[in-house]
Amino acid sequence: MKLPIRACLATVLLASAVTVQAACVYPQAPQNIPNGATATKEQMLEAQANVKEYSSAVQETYLPCLDTELAAQIAALDPVDPEYAQKEIALKSMQAKKHNAALDELTALAGRWSEEIKAFNVASKK
Repeated sequence: MKLPIRACLATVLLASAVTVQAACVYPQAPQNIPNGATATKEQMLEAQANVKEYSSAVQETYLPCLDTELAAQIAALDPVDPEYAQKEIALKSMQAKKHNAALDELTALAGRWSEEIKAFNVASKK
């Protein structure tokens, strides 16, 4: 009798983990950063708003969601499972990779944006 109950519980926990995992939607980075040397002020302001929106989505929504997701996944693990520690490490490792990838993309975008702002400022002085 205990086996079917455990099987049902495992299925529910697995479904919960999948649901939690699906909740964190990776934000789409702006694709069109204008060439600062030729862009208009309006194009640069629009791009600036897009960069700020993306930065906010990563830092204020996506990264906290990953933390919540990780906590839920760890809570769903069975502490008496002999592989508990390995599973916890694997979950933390995956979360760290997602976290770092998001920050790497944000940093790269910020660097590109900074270069285009410099080019725009130089072109505007001419």
